[in-house]
Amino acid sequence: MILVGCEDLGGPTDETLATADLLILRQQAAAPAPGNETIWVVNSRPVTLNVLHPDAGNTLYLRIEFPSGSLDALGGTPLGPTDSVQVTVRPRSGEYGFSISPSGLVFATGALPRATLDYAVYGDRSVADGVPTYADRDAYSAALDIWTEVTSGQWGRTPSTAPIGVDAVEGRVEAAGNYVAAAPR
Repeated sequence: MILVGCEDLGGPTDETLATADLLILRQQAAAPAPGNETIWVVNSRPVTLNVLHPDAGNTLYLRIEFPSGSLDALGGTPLGPTDSVQVTVRPRSGEYGFSISPSGLVFATGALPRATLDYAVYGDRSVADGVPTYADRDAYSAALDIWTEVTSGQWGRTPSTAPIGVDAVEGRVEAAGNYVAAAPR
C-alpha cells in the first residue's frame, strides 16, 4: 500500500485570525491617499485595474488583474462568458488593503483575479517594530500575506498569497469583500 499526502498550497488556509492578532501594513502618514476606482470587468477578455497614489509619479498602490472568465456569479445568479459587472475598488485609509464590490460577486475558481499591493514607496513597516515575532522589518515583510475578512473582524489568508520581492505582496481574490496586507502578530 502506498500513502500519498498533499497540502493545498494554492487554496485558502483554515486559519483565521482576529483583527487584533494581525499586523496590518500601514501607509506612511505623508502618503497621498489613493482614490476609489470603478471599472467594468468583462468576462470575455482580461481586464487590469491599477489604483495609484495621486503623486507626481502616479505611484502604484494596487493592481488587480481579472483574467478572462473570472466572473462566476453575482447575488447567486451565474454569469456567462459574455457578461460584465461594474466593479468598485476602495483602498483602505492609511493601510494597505482594499474592498471590492458589488456585494455578492464571486469569482471563478479556475480564473481568480490576482491582487498585488505595492508598498515600495509609501509602506510603513514600523508596525512590526518591537514585536517579538519578527527580528526586523525585513522579516515582517517576508511574512506578509493578503488576508480577506471571512466574518466581521475575522480574517483568513487568500489563495496563493505571498510576498513579491521586498516591497509587494500578492494573492488571489475569490469574492467581493475586504482585503488587507498583514502578517500574524
